Amino acid sequence: MKKSSLLIGAAVVLLLGYIFIYQGLWVWVVENTDVPPDKMLILVAKTGKEMPSGRIIAGPGEKGVLLEPLGTGRHFINPLFYERQLKDQVVVGPGQLGVVINKYGTELPPGEFLAAPGQRGIQRDVLLPGTYKLNPYAYEVRIVEMTLIEPGLVGVIAARSGRPTQSQLAEPGERGIQKTVLQPGLYVLNPEAYSVERIEVGFNQITMAHAGKLPETQTTGQVPTGKERKPQTEANPSGTPVLSAVRFPSSDGFEITIDVTLLWQLLPQDAPSVVARYGNIRKIESNILIPQINSTARIKGSTFGAVDFIVGAKREEFQRAFQETIETTLKEKKLQVDLALVQDTLVPDNISGPIQDSRIAAEWNITNTEKTKTEAKKAELDEMVGKIQQIEQVVEYETQRLEGNLTAEQQKEVNQIAAEARLKVAELARQTAIIRADTKRKLGGAEATVVELKGKAEGEGYALQVAAAGTAADYSAMQFARQLPERIRLSLIYAGSGTLWTDLDKATQVAPLELLKQTKQPEAAPKK
Repeated sequence: MKKSSLLIGAAVVLLLGYIFIYQGLWVWVVENTDVPPDKMLILVAKTGKEMPSGRIIAGPGEKGVLLEPLGTGRHFINPLFYERQLKDQVVVGPGQLGVVINKYGTELPPGEFLAAPGQRGIQRDVLLPGTYKLNPYAYEVRIVEMTLIEPGLVGVIAARSGRPTQSQLAEPGERGIQKTVLQPGLYVLNPEAYSVERIEVGFNQITMAHAGKLPETQTTGQVPTGKERKPQTEANPSGTPVLSAVRFPSSDGFEITIDVTLLWQLLPQDAPSVVARYGNIRKIESNILIPQINSTARIKGSTFGAVDFIVGAKREEFQRAFQETIETTLKEKKLQVDLALVQDTLVPDNISGPIQDSRIAAEWNITNTEKTKTEAKKAELDEMVGKIQQIEQVVEYETQRLEGNLTAEQQKEVNQIAAEARLKVAELARQTAIIRADTKRKLGGAEATVVELKGKAEGEGYALQVAAAGTAADYSAMQFARQLPERIRLSLIYAGSGTLWTDLDKATQVAPLELLKQTKQPEAAPKK
């Protein structure tokens, strides 16, 4: 019993020791591996069977590099069985692509150079912008820029792999120059699978001029854009342009030198066929345009004499023939010409000198003739000016005379109008006086009539009042009574029959006004 207890105790101690030593120290100290965010962990197996010859990636149970790396985080890898290697992750930045080269896998079929998944070689598919965990022992990644087509350009695509084409331009999946072009933009194209030729579809200019005639800012040939923006050809420091002037013999054997400017363009839909036939812009200019300018100038110029390049009418005829021939010939090659301009024309001095002298003499004759005509015209003009001045004086005199007569007539009319006005005023004053006198007379008669009628009315009123009172004595008594003051006292004392009326009869003989005065005297103040 005691022995079994010891065994159990020893087992527990060993177990605790294993847990402490292996799990606590070995796993967390030795096996623990931290992988940072921008890293990956590559494992190399130290045990297992050997890999077959020619292989670089180990399979299950084989000794060697394992294909799949471990990503960011904490991993517990026994260093006794695996070698641990930290590697950088593959980062494809914005506007970039990753071209993958597979280092392991099966061999490519004959004639192919782009590999499919599982095949060794350049992979057809590319990596887009991002971060990738690709084993550097199994894959090689080359970072390249995306294909950028700038405004004013198109991209002509040439496929490097695919089926052989049966025509000049290839269809999708065929090898060769594709029918479709890339419009301005950003494209994801494997540069190992496709090549892109940027073609300017705007106006292109070629200038061929003799020494010293090319302006300082003028370049000749096409001017590319973007990274290729630099003059294709330009004047050297001595002033002589790389593209020299066009020289050809005239019909009478003299050397003629002309400066030519050609303005041309390549349409987008024609770019693939033109590039497939002639090459890029530089090859088009050097192999097609410049030889065509020289040959057309020689063919057309050899039909004109040296004098014809000085006289205006013949020069215009040569310009038209040159322009039409260039346009027609290059149109067949799908190149559009907008302008083929012949600028300066140089003729040998032994030809141009006498011609210029004769033309100068002719111009002097024309100038002298015109001068004589001018003098004659000037004399006629002076004569006409004298006549005009004489006519102006006559007109001025007549104007002054007419103005004087007109002033006298106007003054006479004014005086007559003033006299008539004064006469009318006097007549109006006379009529006004008559009206006023008549008015006063009528007003005087009316006033007398009013006084007469008023007196008559008053008399008739008195007569009516007396008649109403009875007699004149009664009317007087009534008026007398009306004049009595309100404060007078009348005492009527009956004294028998006939006494009152006897007294009143006597009273009527007293002047009423005297009685009125007496009654109006103030009463004596009472004595205290």
